[in-house]
Amino acid sequence: MRSSLFSKLDEKAPVPLEIRAAYYPPIYTGIRAYTLQEFIEGLKKANGLSIFYHVFHPVFTSHIIPDDLHNDFAFWFRTQLEEEDIADMVSDISGGEPRTVEDVRKDIINILSQFSASRVARYPFSFLSCTPIVYDTGIRVETPGQLLDSVSTMTARGLVYHFVFRRVMGYTTKNDFSNWLESMGLNGPANELSKIDPQTYTDETKLRRDILLVLERWFL
Repeated sequence: MRSSLFSKLDEKAPVPLEIRAAYYPPIYTGIRAYTLQEFIEGLKKANGLSIFYHVFHPVFTSHIIPDDLHNDFAFWFRTQLEEEDIADMVSDISGGEPRTVEDVRKDIINILSQFSASRVARYPFSFLSCTPIVYDTGIRVETPGQLLDSVSTMTARGLVYHFVFRRVMGYTTKNDFSNWLESMGLNGPANELSKIDPQTYTDETKLRRDILLVLERWFL
């Protein structure tokens, strides 16, 4: 049985979705932390791109952390301060819509402020930032069918740029795919895509799979 939106597969949007992609070369900030309190102070000083790099960039499999932890901060608390409770709480921080890196920063600081760990790490946490290099892929999406095809085939850098980066950095309150679908009045799939929290992924192929599952459920 076809979904109720199958007939919309070839309907053209008012404005095409221009697919861009980005990579994020890391930059050393000079901010380091050996203790919980130093980490809190470092987190307050770090710029938004640093929060993105440590919390959301691990969606790329090339950014290696254990599967059961979702970000660099949690990994350091487990391995260096041996604070498993802190690691679990920081790992489970919400990064879903409409939250931004600033919301994540505030929540992590609030979590850490509840603890008073005195351990000194053998290896410091070094805060990195990044300089996004954005480029046009030349892909233009005009219909929901083309969106399905493009999500299947675009690079991980394109997927993360449109589904994660622009929203968490505050350029838009929703991911670009949902915004584009809403421009066509397709609020159902748009809202379901918006429920996906990219902070819970450490593998871009799984993020792509879940986005595709939503689109296929609504359009095929």
